[in-house]
Amino acid sequence: MKTLCKDLFRILSLFLGMGMLFSCASVATQQEQYEQSIPLVRQGEYVQAAEIIESAKGVSYVEKDRVLFYLDLGMVLHWAGDYEGSNEALSKAEQGIEDLYTKSVSKAVASGLLNDNALDYSGEDYEDIYLNVFKALNYIALGDEDAARVEIRRVQIKLNLLDDKYKDLVEEYNSSEGAEAELVYRENQFHNDVLSRYLSLLLYRAEGSVDDARIDRDLMDEAWKTQSHIYRFDKPDFPPLEFSEDGLAHVNVLSFTGLGPVKLAETLYLDTGPDIVYITMTGQDDDYVSDLVGFNFLFVPGIDGGMHFKIQFPKLSSRRSEADRVVVRLDGEVVAELPLLEKLENVARETFLLKQPVTVAKTIVRATLKNVAKEIGKDALQDSLADQGDGGFFLGVLAGFAADVAVDATENADLRIAQFFPAEAWAGEFTVEPGIYDVVVEYWNGSTLMEEESYGEMEFLANELNLIESHVLR
Repeated sequence: MKTLCKDLFRILSLFLGMGMLFSCASVATQQEQYEQSIPLVRQGEYVQAAEIIESAKGVSYVEKDRVLFYLDLGMVLHWAGDYEGSNEALSKAEQGIEDLYTKSVSKAVASGLLNDNALDYSGEDYEDIYLNVFKALNYIALGDEDAARVEIRRVQIKLNLLDDKYKDLVEEYNSSEGAEAELVYRENQFHNDVLSRYLSLLLYRAEGSVDDARIDRDLMDEAWKTQSHIYRFDKPDFPPLEFSEDGLAHVNVLSFTGLGPVKLAETLYLDTGPDIVYITMTGQDDDYVSDLVGFNFLFVPGIDGGMHFKIQFPKLSSRRSEADRVVVRLDGEVVAELPLLEKLENVARETFLLKQPVTVAKTIVRATLKNVAKEIGKDALQDSLADQGDGGFFLGVLAGFAADVAVDATENADLRIAQFFPAEAWAGEFTVEPGIYDVVVEYWNGSTLMEEESYGEMEFLANELNLIESHVLR
């Protein structure tokens, strides 16, 4: 009896110790900082939201979340009109993303019991792309159009690199000595971003670079032909390449609505055969799994058949904009209804899917190896307890339960994503006599006026960039 009690105590101690280890490794995404900040942002209380985010540094945002912290802070400061503070935070996020990119995927896969939540957050690709767009808008608001052009050029550089980014990472892992399986690569389908091209056109036109502006306009036209899976809405009219010769002022209004997508946990079930892991989802066929994940099975040399377990991985879920119409008034008169220019959430989804096969494959390999180790450990322990009669059987069952729970605790999906990028961008241009006007932007849902943003008196000049940025993030 004393031996049984000692064994029971040892197993329970091991179980509790593993639970503490996994807790310290932060295997669950922290979301407390968003409980107050997101409602405040939706209400337009950006300064208060920024204060909550800043106070969460070191608490909900720990060192491994530093990129996420600066992305969230930088975007809320942008909405609050603190353009210098926003640029400082977004620049720190960008530098963090660049630093973390030097860490190879093979190191991430070889992280043992740790899942992606325990690793440094290196940002989603769409976050890395659009942070430069918002830095450009910050510089425009600060009157530094040269710096804005630099940020827009960085967008295209990153898009060009995106073609090879995950292909190189997959090849690096597949050729590494510790590779446990053959990862697959999903071809990039996003090369041309309309929002950044639109701003680039306006900046080139303001400096008189007609040929460069024409290139941007032609590439925007091309986006609807070559990326119809992203631009699934009517193409708007784009601004002319030159200012009019009649002395009128060209006014551009860029409005952002809604909040970008969040991540939710998706569950897959895995069954093993000799040297292979099969993937299934309850209530879904193989085609659904293939579209979501990128593949239906994965070769893992050395794996035996007969195991069945589940994993979690992140999927994107839209928060959708409530606004379906944006109207601009000058001195009380309607002068424009803005067309949709960009669905940032579509870009987020496309670039997310580019990484998805790698994410899921890493998760499968990690979970498979941990479950193999778990089963070996359970078998060895149960064998050692077999000669202790019914008490040994009970301890074996308890040990198996503890091992199952402990391994499951390490496989929570990494749900980290920047929360304050917008879902949609609307843009339009109109001309007026140079002068001072009272500006109001209205946001409609059907026949209901959701909100109106008043910008007071603004002066519009001929042959200058007159850009109004507006936003309602719900």
